[in-house]
Amino acid sequence: MGEVQMRRIVDVKAGEFARFVAKGNCAVLFSASWCKPCQEMKPVFNELSEKLQSRAAFGKIDVAVSPTISQMHGVRSVPSLAIFYEGRLRLVLAGSRSAAALKKAVLADLKDVL
Repeated sequence: MGEVQMRRIVDVKAGEFARFVAKGNCAVLFSASWCKPCQEMKPVFNELSEKLQSRAAFGKIDVAVSPTISQMHGVRSVPSLAIFYEGRLRLVLAGSRSAAALKKAVLADLKDVL
């Protein structure tokens, strides 16, 4: 068999955003290329996606490229992790956090919708 596929984090653009979050559980990292804490958060988000890939789709959006998406969802700072279920915003976690803290918060939120 072929190599096991590693994490799949979709780079979401503004025009694709509504469709991306419309189905099931989605975790979206709002970040910016100029943001140092955002760069530090990327490996944490990658680790989270590996641990929870069977439970949710994972995407990232650059707020400098698509500023209206973050404004529409009340994301005021980067990095922020937003959890969506069936297109509805469920939770926003602002700031840098550990993978364990993110996993705990995401799993707690997913239990509420399952």
